[in-house]
Amino acid sequence: MQQQDDEQHLYDVAIVGSGVAGTILAACLSRNGADVVLIDADSHPKFTIGESTIPFTSMMMRLIAERYGVPEIKHLATFEGVYRNITTQCGVKRNFGFVYHRDGKRQDPVERTRFEVPKITHTENHYYRQDIDAWMMHVAVKYGTKVRQHQAVVDVDPGDDVVTLKLSTGAEVRAKFMVDAGGHRSVLAKKLSLREEPSRFRHQSRGMFNHFTGVRPFDEVAKPEVHSGFRTRWHEGTLHHMFDGGWMWVIPFDNHERATNPLCSVGVMMDPRIHPMPDCPPEEEFNRFLHTYPDIATQFAEAKPVRNWTRTDRIQYSPRQTVGHRWCLTSHAAGFIDPLFSRGMSNTLETVHALTHRLLDAIQEDDFSVERFKFMQDLEQDLLDFNDDLCANAYLSFRDWKLWNAWFRVWSLGQIIATFEVNRAYARFLETRDTSVLDQLEHAWWRGRTVQENSAYAPALRLLQEVNDTCQDVQRGELTTGAAADRILGRLREADFIPPAFGVADLGRQCIDANFYGSMKTLLWTRRQPESDITKLTWEGLTLFMKKRFARGEFELGEEVKQRVAEWPLVGRPLRVKQAGET
Repeated sequence: MQQQDDEQHLYDVAIVGSGVAGTILAACLSRNGADVVLIDADSHPKFTIGESTIPFTSMMMRLIAERYGVPEIKHLATFEGVYRNITTQCGVKRNFGFVYHRDGKRQDPVERTRFEVPKITHTENHYYRQDIDAWMMHVAVKYGTKVRQHQAVVDVDPGDDVVTLKLSTGAEVRAKFMVDAGGHRSVLAKKLSLREEPSRFRHQSRGMFNHFTGVRPFDEVAKPEVHSGFRTRWHEGTLHHMFDGGWMWVIPFDNHERATNPLCSVGVMMDPRIHPMPDCPPEEEFNRFLHTYPDIATQFAEAKPVRNWTRTDRIQYSPRQTVGHRWCLTSHAAGFIDPLFSRGMSNTLETVHALTHRLLDAIQEDDFSVERFKFMQDLEQDLLDFNDDLCANAYLSFRDWKLWNAWFRVWSLGQIIATFEVNRAYARFLETRDTSVLDQLEHAWWRGRTVQENSAYAPALRLLQEVNDTCQDVQRGELTTGAAADRILGRLREADFIPPAFGVADLGRQCIDANFYGSMKTLLWTRRQPESDITKLTWEGLTLFMKKRFARGEFELGEEVKQRVAEWPLVGRPLRVKQAGET
């Protein structure tokens, strides 16, 4: 009788997939009165990659928390918020570290670059996803979401007025609208043949990944730097080992004094056109990889994997369509590029932010027409194409240290611009509660693939487009890597809208660090420049959010103090977590 009652019930929204995309969307919808069911073939805890956050992602979490009234999501926006309110199993992220390697040679300290996370804003995270995703599901339940675990969706019937989902248990779920957040195994993509064959994406990579114990900090095994300007340790951030044709991530969860998790996330991504998959098990391929690069081999000399290896063929897949009659694909159900630069979760948050208010309006007006969700298709395809260019150009730059050094600076500039925009939007929204100030985030000019000369941001758009064109010239064999690097660096030096204090155009500067001193110099620079929308963005992106730095409910200031004091040799000892063998 209970099952019959459930099958007759008509939900507003059925969400497939209980990862971070599905659970945040479910929590936001339920908190605002929607009748939501969350369905998953599995149950938590679950192993998932996508563990490193970026400043834009964290700020989007703050914004979503405020706009949709789910304060718990804001805990995810800082390392200290996670540690105090969710789990002690996560790692800290104070930098993005990039280290260039050559086959058979020790790593040269000159060939290292880093982007320091500005402490003036917040501290980023290395999420231990099995804890984060499980916690977020319980937040959704708290606000009224119904959950069905261990119930795979085996078929979908998008009818005229109702979407019917058939489950592996034999039961059916009925909803006015369906959101597929089920990742690359998307039931809708399979049912409706939504994948492009072959994928349109330029980028190609395959991967293998695992969790390890015993991974040594790179700081302990690498040749020391001289006058690098690096403010934090490599071990305190997301480490990228780069080589011709690919890269390796090292994401430690044990990289602070109060850590309780001994694990480290490790993965290797390679272009299969350069590094085809060998005829051997993944653990053997990984060991061969280690022996190619002496410093990485030393870092992993005592490391041991703790899970079965995951190894993939080419991981890129693209959608021909993401929106249809009473359904929408989100995030990784729509498409995927590469873990590089941690864009996956950022794309997820942008999608959730835009979809939630459209769904709430549709529920209120009982109008689920395809037209009102058409924007989601444009947004998701744009996010994927932007990330495709980003990763394809980065892998291309891995051919030559000089070209990577130039591309790294362009990527850093993009990070700064996007973070300024979301900082400004968030501060304005807190001040006014006017959702129109958030429209800019749904029409992100910094992702522009064509330059409109009447745009206030045309100089920045032209630079980004010219860099993209330059990289494609290299890919077509029309330009050498050295000539491309010189062209890109020349454009960076010519750009009068880039704050010089950040050192983006200074080749001798290995570290891009928007520290307090640099931020103050940048604010002074904006006052001396001719007024423009770009200088205004720089001023407001820094000052408006800085005013919120000590606002009530924004940061776990007490936890920040504890984390810092724990690093002090004697005073911090009571706060530190005892390691095995300590008394």
